Amino acid sequence: MFFIFLGVLFVSILLGIPIVFGMAIANLVMLRIMDFPMVSYAQKLFNGMDSFALLAVPFYMFVGEVMNRGGIAKRLMVFSDTLVGHIKGGLGHVNILSSMFFGGISGSAIADTAAIGGLLIPTMEEEGYDPAYSAAVTASSSVIGIIIPPSIPFILYGVTTSTSISRMFIGGIIPGILAGLILMFVTLLTVNKHKIDKNSGQKRHFILRNVFTSLKEAWAALIIPFIIVVGILAGIFTATEAGVVAAIMALLLGLFVFKELKIKDLPQVIFNTSKTTASVLFLCGNASVTAYLLTLAQVPQELAIMFGSLSDNPMVIIIVANILLLLVGFVMDITPAILILGPVLLPVMTNFGVDPVFWGVIMCVNLGIGLITPPVGTVLFVAAGITKIKMEQLIKAIIPFFIGMVGLLVLLIIFPQLITYLPYLLIPVK
Repeated sequence: MFFIFLGVLFVSILLGIPIVFGMAIANLVMLRIMDFPMVSYAQKLFNGMDSFALLAVPFYMFVGEVMNRGGIAKRLMVFSDTLVGHIKGGLGHVNILSSMFFGGISGSAIADTAAIGGLLIPTMEEEGYDPAYSAAVTASSSVIGIIIPPSIPFILYGVTTSTSISRMFIGGIIPGILAGLILMFVTLLTVNKHKIDKNSGQKRHFILRNVFTSLKEAWAALIIPFIIVVGILAGIFTATEAGVVAAIMALLLGLFVFKELKIKDLPQVIFNTSKTTASVLFLCGNASVTAYLLTLAQVPQELAIMFGSLSDNPMVIIIVANILLLLVGFVMDITPAILILGPVLLPVMTNFGVDPVFWGVIMCVNLGIGLITPPVGTVLFVAAGITKIKMEQLIKAIIPFFIGMVGLLVLLIIFPQLITYLPYLLIPVK
């Protein structure tokens, strides 16, 4: 039954049907094959969208839209520049650190690419960086936005698999920081091949006074992720309520503190947020239908038997599943991939003793890599659109960063404590 679903879905995609409608068609075909009444589709569809946790999605998307227009991203970039701009490959490191700060507020890789890329890519080109390399740094670092909390993919995984979203958020802290450090290391190794020195060999120096000056402008934005994490750990609000807090703070900063967001901009911000949210919620509803039908068809049990026939070693199963996810990332965007495969693969993993939080973070990191791989890598298209370069040029430039992200994935698989230590230390099992 699973392969029938995938077959109908991929045929729909090849025919040019948007994936959200392709999922709906595949679900209806399965309902007909299983001889279920069509009314059950509507019931399960709305049940899948009727979730308190999913309320966080439009709020974090709203935050991303506000940050693009409200001057928040620009101030984060200036602060990052005072911290790491003096290192070799300075603007590349600024790009990566800005993405870490930005991702700690918006939870979206695409919003990160659009905001940071729109500001930094032209500046990097003016400083002598190759346009393809500038786009590659921007695209790869934006993946950090879905690892560092808050993370929209973490929310979707938590909703569809009934995993603690708060633990998922905390579990992404160390991997998100490691992702930034690894990408900075790759930048150090590769920047000389992609940059012309336009400053006549002059070197910048770290100036502590500049750090404090820029911090005065950026502190209000930087405090948002701190409030989110501390609020969740202290039990002041849930991960969903944290989205509301982030949205209100971003709106107040844009309108009244930085004063770069205008009241007249709000209708467009709300429209963009609503349009994206509608698509995500319809995907969530259809994913709920899919999970229900595949569970009735005993697909998770069949997959567990199939994986069990390969090996009884959990590490082997994890590696095989990750290879599968990497391949899926080439042809499917992260949101539908999580919604479809999350409920199917998690029972298989737990059957082999794999922790749900560990697997959730691994799955999101893995599918996040798919955002920078052709032919469906959505972040690639955004970055290429900003730089107006051919996709072939960007793909060639991003290969070292892709290897770095795969290295991060391997590191997390070998040392699962990098994911699981903080969540169960800070949010003990009751």
